[in-house]
Amino acid sequence: MWVLVKAVVLERYGPPDVLQYRDIDHPRPGPSEALVRVAAAGVNRVDVWIRTGKYAVKLPHILGVDVAGEVVESPDPNLRSGTRVVVFPDKPCGQCKYCLSGKIHLCTSGSRLGSSRWGGYAELVSAPASTLIPVPEGMSLEEAAALPVNYCTAWRALVTDAGVSAGSRVLIVGGSSGVGVAAIQIAKLAGAEVFTTVGEDWKVETAYKVGADHVINRKRQDAVEEVMRATGGEGVDIVLEMAGTAFWEKALQCLAPGGTLVTVGATSGDNVSFNVRPFYRRHQRILGSGMGTQGEFLKILRLASAGKLKPIIDRVYKLSDAAEAHRRLEAGEHFGKIILRP
Repeated sequence: MWVLVKAVVLERYGPPDVLQYRDIDHPRPGPSEALVRVAAAGVNRVDVWIRTGKYAVKLPHILGVDVAGEVVESPDPNLRSGTRVVVFPDKPCGQCKYCLSGKIHLCTSGSRLGSSRWGGYAELVSAPASTLIPVPEGMSLEEAAALPVNYCTAWRALVTDAGVSAGSRVLIVGGSSGVGVAAIQIAKLAGAEVFTTVGEDWKVETAYKVGADHVINRKRQDAVEEVMRATGGEGVDIVLEMAGTAFWEKALQCLAPGGTLVTVGATSGDNVSFNVRPFYRRHQRILGSGMGTQGEFLKILRLASAGKLKPIIDRVYKLSDAAEAHRRLEAGEHFGKIILRP
């Protein structure tokens, strides 16, 4: 007999208060799907963009792209009941021209947990069994839930797309965000010299502890001046940009000749402008990037299991307090990952 379960439901777009904690019908997994009891769900900017209507979804909807928990039932005999798992959010279609040419990250016909299908802001969630990955021993489910979106985005942007390597100079805009923390760790693991910006004094020391070599309080210091001073006027090889409007011109000004700006977000606004002449004369590049693949995530999971990557949990909220978690994220009060726990 199916019973009701608790979830946070989005029935209309708007401020955090539109998130309703209430009963929903028990999820009914399809033939190739598994049922997972959620232990931890990450809060991401994409949740905010869906909640506010920037990304339209079919309503009612349940947010939550990052999920870790325990298997309740699964068609895969290797995923027994009680197995601790993290759910990879994306399921490519496997049939489009991008999937068939090996560019599965470009698939537009697949599905994503918490976006095109209901996500992890709930006690139970169903997901394709092929996207469930066992969580290594010694890793908490909260840590596992902090990995998929933030670390896969940072990995794809820095490693796969921008080609970070030993000796690279990298500027990470917004080092206290979930992606920012992941990016600092990944860049340091690659042997790069890491610059990052934060917006509060208390975040400066924390960013150093995460691994940054140079931390700039953007409210007290001019980021371009600080980067140029520390690099002898050369600039950085890579800028990881996720602010959009507010920092775009400064980000380009920090870039060395031949450098790459890779953008993964637009938290301060979508529209940007810049003088194209010095850009092409200096042989620079701008790349758009986003979530990596499940294969890339397996590498991240192995590195995290070995202690080489370590997610920072900012705060854990009860699922019923999802609205407050969204307020903290939007206000920029966090450092690292915000987690919801049913």
